[in-house]
Amino acid sequence: MTEARTYQTGKHLEAFLLLLIGQKPDHGGALMDRLTALIPPAWTVDPGRVYRILRGMEQEGLVTSQWIAEESGAPVRLYELTAEGHRRLREWKEDILIRRQSFDAFLTLYETVMPETP
Repeated sequence: MTEARTYQTGKHLEAFLLLLIGQKPDHGGALMDRLTALIPPAWTVDPGRVYRILRGMEQEGLVTSQWIAEESGAPVRLYELTAEGHRRLREWKEDILIRRQSFDAFLTLYETVMPETP
């Protein structure tokens, strides 16, 4: 029996985080939960990488953050998209559209070259 393969979220993690923050400003833990619910189950999310990307996006001016005291628990850092973040998100959309066209071409050709066999 073959083991199920897992995949690390990769190059497009920034795109997903920008999109989620654009949908609703949120803190890192909530972004992790939303991301995990959004991506296929075979994908794994490294929390350390998410926080590194969030810090990097803030340094690049794509997001801003502020500490928010919640009613219970420790304060959280709330991330919001900037105008530059909106611009980068549009760039990601174009990149992903082009990649999708490429993947669709691959899958179409694959189906003609390697038809499914039992």
